[in-house]
Amino acid sequence: MRFPEVETQISSPTELTEILRNAKQCIADGTLQQIKPGNAPFAVDDLTVVPDEGPWPDYLEAHFVDHNGRRYKLIVETYHGAGGSWGRA
Repeated sequence: MRFPEVETQISSPTELTEILRNAKQCIADGTLQQIKPGNAPFAVDDLTVVPDEGPWPDYLEAHFVDHNGRRYKLIVETYHGAGGSWGRA
């Protein structure tokens, strides 16, 4: 499974659903490991419990590391529909 390695803007529920499914598959196959950095107090501990198609929390943040040590983050503000991004941390 592949995930975007470049900054990807999330501007619709469909795009968020796609990123969530992709990230969960990458966690399942070992491509990514979810982490909780100390500077992210509101980050979700377990992305697998977040529904792919909502309802979502008002703010969604998750952090990951790949097998090469590269870090990625997912940050989305869903309450006001402001969108968010997936990208390198």
